[in-house]
Amino acid sequence: MAKYKLTQQELQEHWYDQVRFIQKSIKEFDSGDEKEAQRLATHLRIMFHDTQSSKSIFKQLKPQISFYSNSDLYTPSNLLASWTILNVMLESEGLRYLPKIEKSSRCFFLDFIDWWNEIIFDDHLNKFTRRDIVLYIANQDGGAHVDSQLNEAYARLTKMNSLGWMDSNGNAPINNPAYQAIRSIANEVLISINLSQNGLKNRRKQKDRKFEMRIVDKYGRRYKWSETEITCSSETMQIISKHRSEKRKLYIDEYNNGVKVEYVGQ
Repeated sequence: MAKYKLTQQELQEHWYDQVRFIQKSIKEFDSGDEKEAQRLATHLRIMFHDTQSSKSIFKQLKPQISFYSNSDLYTPSNLLASWTILNVMLESEGLRYLPKIEKSSRCFFLDFIDWWNEIIFDDHLNKFTRRDIVLYIANQDGGAHVDSQLNEAYARLTKMNSLGWMDSNGNAPINNPAYQAIRSIANEVLISINLSQNGLKNRRKQKDRKFEMRIVDKYGRRYKWSETEITCSSETMQIISKHRSEKRKLYIDEYNNGVKVEYVGQ
């Protein structure tokens, strides 16, 4: 029996369904139900994750979206663990991770591959991208499936405080950094979609600024780097030089609603 092929309009409806589901889950999450991160991860997986047997809605639709990266600068030589899309706050109950949803002093828009595979956690044992966190939660930690055994790297991050934060009494943070990261990622997605609908006016290359993505492993995990904008030690450069470089161009542009952005692209 022949399969029914969805029209572009039907695919678009599925896309907007996922956006609407994300908006609803964000409201529940922000009302105190952090387990909504499981639902958020599942919606994000449906929108963006490709497998050998299925294509994401994003790949099928091919929407013209530049992806908002609200990530702090990741430096691979940092002696402390890295958590680039989270904040940490001391509350009366103890230390708590919070999603980073306020705008950074400087942020960039990236192509999907760079955004999806950008490193957002490094506990010096393992590095995690947006893709990693979405799939661990959706596939193992209650999103679409519950595994009896979690991936060791993910378990260290979420169960064993591999980021190393402790309060003055030696207590680890009271909530799950991966769940908070999902909230940050969902916020980035909504901003990306909303701004992209406004349309860009005139992309202009910024002269004398060299940008690149540094690729750290065979899985394509990566981070932003600039020869002209980042000052670092010789020790840091020794580490960075081991990572494969892919050249990018740094542009500045403006949306029709007046929002100015910096865009890292091919």
